[in-house]
Amino acid sequence: MRAWQVAAIGMGALGWSASASAWADASSVQLWGVLDAGLTMVNNQKGQHNTVMDTGIASPNLWGLRGQEDLGGGYRAVFELTDQFNLGTGAIFPTNGGGLFGRTAYVGLASDRLGKLTFGEQYDFMIDSLLRYDNSVAIAGLYGFRQGPFAGLGIPNNVTGSSNFDRMSGTAMPNAAKYVTPTWNGLSAGVMAGFGGVPGSIAQQSGQSAGVNYAIGALSLGAAYTYQRYPQLGSGMRGIRNFGAGATYALGALTFNVLYTNTMNTANDARIDVYQAGVRYQVDAALSVGGDYELMRGNSVLHDDRANQFSLGARYALSKRTVAYVEAVYQQVSGDDQPKAWIMAVSSPSDNNRQMLARVGILHRF
Repeated sequence: MRAWQVAAIGMGALGWSASASAWADASSVQLWGVLDAGLTMVNNQKGQHNTVMDTGIASPNLWGLRGQEDLGGGYRAVFELTDQFNLGTGAIFPTNGGGLFGRTAYVGLASDRLGKLTFGEQYDFMIDSLLRYDNSVAIAGLYGFRQGPFAGLGIPNNVTGSSNFDRMSGTAMPNAAKYVTPTWNGLSAGVMAGFGGVPGSIAQQSGQSAGVNYAIGALSLGAAYTYQRYPQLGSGMRGIRNFGAGATYALGALTFNVLYTNTMNTANDARIDVYQAGVRYQVDAALSVGGDYELMRGNSVLHDDRANQFSLGARYALSKRTVAYVEAVYQQVSGDDQPKAWIMAVSSPSDNNRQMLARVGILHRF
């Protein structure tokens, strides 16, 4: 994201002490953000058509601060604070206790030679290692992520029980230590541990994540694993486990992708497998078009429910920072319990096994 830098001599306006100006030649702070809004037409929400102004779809509405200080010897102190908000109302999101910087809030050390070590609330490697292989992001944004008739998955603090079940639309791990290696000949990796803070048990309410990526020429590969335990599941000893793998291959202006994710609730053995494939074509410097298909398949605990989802979209860059776009998403479900279709980020499900939407919007970065 494009960001403008605030010199360290101006940090006093942000509440920093005047002594920080002594390090002005070695420090920087960046203020950055993303704003997205548009109109979405849904063909069936509880049996009714609906047209809404929806925000944060092509990208979440975010603003944040990130910065670094040169410590000498190739080492840097780094930090990042990120807030998500509702552009339509100005409310901070998420609202379930996430706080002002409920997306990311961390501080640490970085080195081009040794890598990066950070502490705080941070995204896990389902985001860091796999999001780049999710073609639906570039086509349908939030609507293209995974959700369907899978409430029985039972993710705690989740309004539907299953939205963003593979964590790839953004779920930060709290109280976490994270290490990411430098890139060596196209290979990079990382590990992460979230601490539950329960006396006498390092495992209770804890989280773990790891990821690896490799790029050679036109081919890029990645894999990731994340396990987050919740106090509501097995007294903090059970949770939601995710793993996945993906790949992209660039052939001139065409980029092909495949992605697989597996999600399981270890308390009730509910599981969802996702198989995804897509293509994106860069028509010229400004215009890109693409399509994506996802099969989401629940196991017998989830009544063998399935969702087939198709996404189409086009994006046109009006400038380096502003993009206009159109997109459409269609979901059809089936299963043993007569499930209802429910596309990610739509406020309510269909009253039958199909749901479709179309959207026009604008995205601006600063």
